[in-house]
Amino acid sequence: MDALAPVGTLDDAVIQSFLSLQLHTDLDKGDSEVKYTLSGEGAGTIFTIDQTTGDIHALRRLDREERPYYTLRAQAVDLKDNRPLEPESEFVIKVQDINDNEPKFLEGPYTASVPEMSPVGTYVTQVTATDADDPTYGNSARVVYSILHGQPYFSVEAKTVCNCQRNGELSPCRRDNDG
Repeated sequence: MDALAPVGTLDDAVIQSFLSLQLHTDLDKGDSEVKYTLSGEGAGTIFTIDQTTGDIHALRRLDREERPYYTLRAQAVDLKDNRPLEPESEFVIKVQDINDNEPKFLEGPYTASVPEMSPVGTYVTQVTATDADDPTYGNSARVVYSILHGQPYFSVEAKTVCNCQRNGELSPCRRDNDG
């Protein structure tokens, strides 16, 4: 068989007709004497192979949050006696992530109080959000905090805990006359 390489497929994309990979053996002379077989994770249910051409297709949408990769094995066999024509080849299909998950707060709603006349910079509370998207692929899992109500009296200091989880600390803002 020709060299096989990992092939990425975007999740949540329409891929029913997406050609993932084509297998071919040099022993296939085009006379329909070769049959291609597929086994492994998702063979027959998620991925299918055209036994005549060696084309591998996805049968449904892939979602990286459900499964980040699939390990499959393929082989070319003699159509008449099922004798292997080539050694079995193993390959990995890696599912690339897209930004299809919004950040989620771990708790909430959050409530906090701050004493009257507290100095600027007084710690008020900490909120934490996570994102299920892949932190190693683009900015899909990046969490950014902002305040919708309460400006200019409060600000957010974002402190990174890891790529997929960030804490936001809420503290009073410095006003112009606070020097």
